[in-house]
Amino acid sequence: MKSQLRLPFYLAWQYVRRGKKWTLLLTIFMMTIAFVNLIFISSLFNGIIDGTNKQIINTMTGNIYITPSDGKETIENKDDVLLKIRSIAQVTGVSAQTNVFGQIKYNEFSGSWQILAINPDDEKQVTNISENIIDGKYLDKDDLDQILIGIQIAGGKDVEQNAFSFKGAKVGEKISLNFNGLIKEFTIKGIFKTKFIQSDSRAFITQKAYDKMTNNEFSQSTNTIAVKINDDKKNDQVINEIKNVGINDNIYTWREVAGLMKSVSESFNSINILISIVGILIAAVTIFIVIYVDIVNKRKQIGILRAIGVKPYIIIFSYVILSAVYIVIGVIFGTIVFQFILVPYFQANPFVLPICDAVLVLNKIDYIARVEAVTWVSIISGLIPSAIITRTKMLNAILGR
Repeated sequence: MKSQLRLPFYLAWQYVRRGKKWTLLLTIFMMTIAFVNLIFISSLFNGIIDGTNKQIINTMTGNIYITPSDGKETIENKDDVLLKIRSIAQVTGVSAQTNVFGQIKYNEFSGSWQILAINPDDEKQVTNISENIIDGKYLDKDDLDQILIGIQIAGGKDVEQNAFSFKGAKVGEKISLNFNGLIKEFTIKGIFKTKFIQSDSRAFITQKAYDKMTNNEFSQSTNTIAVKINDDKKNDQVINEIKNVGINDNIYTWREVAGLMKSVSESFNSINILISIVGILIAAVTIFIVIYVDIVNKRKQIGILRAIGVKPYIIIFSYVILSAVYIVIGVIFGTIVFQFILVPYFQANPFVLPICDAVLVLNKIDYIARVEAVTWVSIISGLIPSAIITRTKMLNAILGR
């Protein structure tokens, strides 16, 4: 009984040892490519989704976004609210963002973009706008007549929304802000580009400039508050803690206010699933062809084995083992190629997209699922052709007919 159990493993080893080395190498190469192709597409879409999510968090909302409670237009006692939120251990930054409902004009061009009044130092702790200045400088908290605008407002060559922009506004030039009938002139201090169109279609002035415009130097109200925390997985926990310190305004996670980009991410997830299924089918066909050709070339050996009394199920099992060996080696080499060649390369040279710079991101669940998929595909690919060949008449198999 033990010898019968060992025989399939022995036969599989003999197939490898006595087979042509270039055939073995080519088979392993094909398995490696099939597995790399399977995880590459998935990791690319994961990278796009992850990059988009980070753009939303890092350029717009933070991890948690607070708006006025239902029926109110503003969050009152702003400084007290900010102080309470900062007291929470997981919070790394808090920024009050006041919407300035007005229209800005540059030469003959004008438009209504989102304009926010901020404390520049607070905003630095929540968003990375200050790190993405492509011309000029970031705001100082005492600036009273300076404005920071996104590249989609400034416009220029190769800007996606140039048709609706200022067509090339420059740092140092003047623009006017029409706010409730009051017209105030600002100088463009800086232009930023986050590579996220929704964020790059905004402008910023200081809270001090806004308070001076509204003749309210001690304003204690704001429209929104963005909160940055040290672990996005703890959003719900931090929201509960914010409520526990007595803040009763509407509190959301960034996912709840992501708007259009939430739909985009869900679309990418659906496309990822679809392409992954196609990738598994391609891997299945590739593996099946490789194993089938290998078995057909060994048809004479199989006939001889049957002639000397080796049971068909032992032969079939030996090819299942051989297929498993091929795919295990292919998965190992594919993982090495992916982790130590492709991932570092695309970290250094990310895919440049209009919404983010995407790198390859492969999570453990996706990796394990794809390893299981190609393993089962490989086993079936070894099982089916070997079962077909062992049903061939013994003499025909020996004679190679």
